[in-house]
Amino acid sequence: MPGLWEDRLKGADKDRAPKFWKDEAGFHLTVDGQSYDVPGLPPEFPEGREGFWDVDKRLADMDAEGIDAAVIYHGRLNSLIRMPDKELWFRCVDVCNEWAAEWKAAAPERLYPVALLPTFLWPEQTKDYLQKLKAMGYKAIDIPVNPKGVRYNSLSMDPMWEAIQESGLPVSFHIGAYLHYSGRGSLGANLNANLMPFTGLFGQLVFSGVFDRFPDLKVVFTEGGASWVPGTLENADKVARDYATELRPKLAHKPSWYWHNNCYTTFMEDDVAIENIGRIGADRVMWSTDYPHPEGVMGKSDVILKGIFDQIGEESARKVLGQNAADLWGI
Repeated sequence: MPGLWEDRLKGADKDRAPKFWKDEAGFHLTVDGQSYDVPGLPPEFPEGREGFWDVDKRLADMDAEGIDAAVIYHGRLNSLIRMPDKELWFRCVDVCNEWAAEWKAAAPERLYPVALLPTFLWPEQTKDYLQKLKAMGYKAIDIPVNPKGVRYNSLSMDPMWEAIQESGLPVSFHIGAYLHYSGRGSLGANLNANLMPFTGLFGQLVFSGVFDRFPDLKVVFTEGGASWVPGTLENADKVARDYATELRPKLAHKPSWYWHNNCYTTFMEDDVAIENIGRIGADRVMWSTDYPHPEGVMGKSDVILKGIFDQIGEESARKVLGQNAADLWGI
């Protein structure tokens, strides 16, 4: 929401607050005068509808698309991880989580915002912060895919994984705007990489033994599609088999087992995934709209949904189009 941090931060933080505003060119985010917009992407492109924060307009758009309930990921908040002052960043995340919990109250049975869990930088604080989030009514949390200086495969992260498992909340990894490439064609190259980033992360979690140590942990790979899954599982199983004598730690199961017991993915429009639903698992996939982004599917949801029913049948389609999400998040 425009003005969020300027309005809600307190004391000395207010003067240092990130500035999020809209002008005739679109939306902008700056910190200490430095732009946090995505290079090369027109500012009016990512958040083109006021339903992004206006509850009434969002509900109207959901009604038009036939959406009963939505799990809603934040927009620009992940960009703030670049802030040098991580203590201030933590407070910025905290006030955004508080605002979103209040925002949800306008339609509590339809809107389910996702809280950013900021304690991946301070794993020992995770248990206390999750208690706060649950008290505010949150059912969903997420953490960045590749935060600088953080290794999710490190044993130092175990207090975080343990607290998440104990909370019963699934943890999502949402794609972000990571700048891998520069120069000619870099916008398209970066978008292409950012929209399918999860093969390496899945391997990092599996091969480091995270799921062996925390078998009830549930992980959601968000907005990266689902077509990456079959090839990733086949390759990971081959690595586990061919390098079995060298891999440390030793795994209790082959990598694909962890996928079918601990992991989920979401997609908007992914014909390759639907064609391979038997390999991925109809109970591991969740459809999303990615409202209101350019790669989202608003305006053609009915066509996509009908195509999914036609291709995989009613029982599997009902899982993919709502039941999996309802069961996972307790909606």
